[in-house]
Amino acid sequence: MLSRILRGSLMRRKRRKLLSLLAVTLGIAVATAVATISLDVGDKVNRELRSFGANISVTPAADGLAVAVGGVDYRPAGAGAHLAENGLVNLRKIFWRNNIMAFAPLLDVPVTARGRRAILVGSWFSKNLQVAKKDTFRTGLEELHPAWKVEGRWPNDDDSTQPAQCLVGRRLAASMAATVGEVITVNAPASEATRRQGGPKFENRNSKFGPDEDPELRISNFEFRVSGILDSGAAEDDQILAPLGAVQKLAGLEGKVRRVEVSALTKPEDAFARADVTRLSAEAFDRWYCTPYVSSIAYQIQQAIPGSEARPVYRVAATEGKILDRVELLMEILAAAALATAALAVASMMLATILERRAEIGIFKSLGATNARVAALFLLEAGSVGLAGGAAGYFLGSLLARQLARQVFGTPASIHWVFFPAALALALLVTLAGSALPLRRGLKTSPAAVLRD
Repeated sequence: MLSRILRGSLMRRKRRKLLSLLAVTLGIAVATAVATISLDVGDKVNRELRSFGANISVTPAADGLAVAVGGVDYRPAGAGAHLAENGLVNLRKIFWRNNIMAFAPLLDVPVTARGRRAILVGSWFSKNLQVAKKDTFRTGLEELHPAWKVEGRWPNDDDSTQPAQCLVGRRLAASMAATVGEVITVNAPASEATRRQGGPKFENRNSKFGPDEDPELRISNFEFRVSGILDSGAAEDDQILAPLGAVQKLAGLEGKVRRVEVSALTKPEDAFARADVTRLSAEAFDRWYCTPYVSSIAYQIQQAIPGSEARPVYRVAATEGKILDRVELLMEILAAAALATAALAVASMMLATILERRAEIGIFKSLGATNARVAALFLLEAGSVGLAGGAAGYFLGSLLARQLARQVFGTPASIHWVFFPAALALALLVTLAGSALPLRRGLKTSPAAVLRD
């Protein structure tokens, strides 16, 4: 009996039912698309933000007071402590190793090129790092700074090439009239490390003393071929970037690096992330350690590389966190607005249905039907529309998210079936919430007044 009444109710006023179905479908489609993008494309958004550069800086723990101007370390190459290059592979062995997107070691040497003082920076450009027997990780400046613009091409990491290749910063190249393809000679004072270790001696042709008579004036002359002009928009525009091995030989610091820049996917920090780690309980510490905060990843890096100190670059991390938080807030507002609109549309349709069927409600109540039974009939009708709209909205939203991800990020989003029951439940909630007020008004109908009319 109930099923026959429900079927007959659904078949009446089909246009009104279709409008309610369409409203629920669109609301659930928007919510599904937002949820899919947040889950499947969240990492893609984070990866796009990684073009900001490194968000973790690793330096020697025993390092002294830095002499830095504009982010450039101007100490002699042999000053301060250094990190072992062969220990950097441990960055891909920490708990959050898959969140490490790229890293690059750096070794700075003050040099003179064509009468201009500059900083020669040794680093990896595109290096295949052997982590395990079947695990190779590609990293270097190309992966770390995808937003850098290079006129020409990136240098080859093979430091055995003679002359070794290099990048010259845009401003420095303009001041010394360097062009792509030509060879430049850089002059660097012999480092303390070179003299202590009995490294190679280079003759200063401008000195009246021999190399052994005037060690303070000995210089290293090294030739580099300019493979590209770098436009980074930062301090690198005044620097020369060359393969790490070549710069290590020049400075007499084979196997050593001055610092490491790390780019990691992180979760925006909240109050818990900024808590004093030393005062956390064991349970709270485990939760902090197993959450990809920039501070917890830096802590793990510091444990993995002996003698290192890893510090988050909060300027970058905070900027990324604000962008992600605002994007997430915008998505939540959009989904809430779509669901609220769907609920209002359902309420409007239900109110029209209640007013139209006042006589039917009066007959039911005069025959002894309780308010609960009358309400159940209308709620079953609304629930049927809601479930149908939820199913249709889920598939439409998944398709919409797939196309949006393809247009914005170049790769389609996946279909997450875990959202399907949630979409049905949300659609049912929207239709029942939209039906509540009109139904409450309809249940106040007096059978006597309706039948008299």
